[in-house]
Amino acid sequence: MSMHAGSPLASRQMLCEKLLSRVQRTLGPRAARALPLSVLGALAAFATPAAHAQDGAPLHVAVSVPPIAWMVDQLAGEHVEITTLVKPGDSPHAYDPTPRQVAELSTVPLYLAIGVPFEQVWLPRLVKNNAEMQVVHLEEGLNTRHFGSGEAHDHGHDEAHAHEQDAHHDHDEHDEHHDEHADHEAHEEHHGEHEGHEEHHDEHHDEHADHQAYGAQHDEDEDLGEADPHLWLDPQRMQTVVERAAVVLEARLPQHAGEIDANEQRLLKTLSELDEQIAQTLAPYKGRNFLIFHPSFGYFADRYSLEQHAIEVSGREPTPREMATLITRAKDENIGTIFVSGQFSQTAAKRIASSLEAEVAVLDPLAEDYLDNLKHATEALKAGFELTDSQ
Repeated sequence: MSMHAGSPLASRQMLCEKLLSRVQRTLGPRAARALPLSVLGALAAFATPAAHAQDGAPLHVAVSVPPIAWMVDQLAGEHVEITTLVKPGDSPHAYDPTPRQVAELSTVPLYLAIGVPFEQVWLPRLVKNNAEMQVVHLEEGLNTRHFGSGEAHDHGHDEAHAHEQDAHHDHDEHDEHHDEHADHEAHEEHHGEHEGHEEHHDEHHDEHADHQAYGAQHDEDEDLGEADPHLWLDPQRMQTVVERAAVVLEARLPQHAGEIDANEQRLLKTLSELDEQIAQTLAPYKGRNFLIFHPSFGYFADRYSLEQHAIEVSGREPTPREMATLITRAKDENIGTIFVSGQFSQTAAKRIASSLEAEVAVLDPLAEDYLDNLKHATEALKAGFELTDSQ
């Protein structure tokens, strides 16, 4: 069979070549050794006709959190109908889909995962209810950071910094172990999703249902702490997520591939400019600390050479002794602003702020307008540092 330009087979081949080029560019030499299984799964999907929307109807896409919904909308606009599971004000750490959402997801053809904790438990169940749903892990293969001791409230600064260095930088031995571990998990899940082995899903669910995040337990065993899912708060990582999502959407909506590609290029340029703008604004404050209730801005802090200290980690508020330690540290560092987000209780943060006569400001990891939110976070952090310097 000949393959002419514009044919479905030619379009899929071009998408495969585009994806492989992006993998080499975004993941570097490691991609040449072993592609993440989510990428292989996407390539396999391109080898068969795309299950895209019929008769011009929008493609129904499910995502976990509002920033990813924003990204999908930026890429595909009116060509997609987006279901966002975690609503503004909800906590992705304590979230369970409602029965209505589970029913809705039984007919969704595409789920774009980002690695938030509830996906580890719920995705196998959702796939079991909807064997036709394609699940693409946009986070897979990215260098994941962890909630290390630097963000826990019961460890000292020096130990914290050492753990952050171990967990967040390109340590080859750790990265290779993490990649092997992630690929092993992804292989099992991918096999269950696309081969229809329901018994595997049942076994997987029974074994890990008691854990909020399967990968987090392994990470804790290695003293790395719980995996941090908020990778979208780093604009550079977000660019990689955008590239991966664009490839998938172009494959599912080939009739709109040119428009999605143009939107992708525009969005990548916007994110690159935002990254440069934030870096310039926060450059005078490199190495500075900020105190936040929940440690959701770690990727952001790492990108711009800041360090976050958390009041709460993994859903637990500080004990009175830990609270006293936090207040002492904040006084020593003359911290004038305590950051909170709407997804968590603000009682402990406000108590500390009152003891310090400090201000309370909002940093929201789940705001729906991604660009404005990161600009707001940048200005809020800058104002907090300036307040500290003025005292």
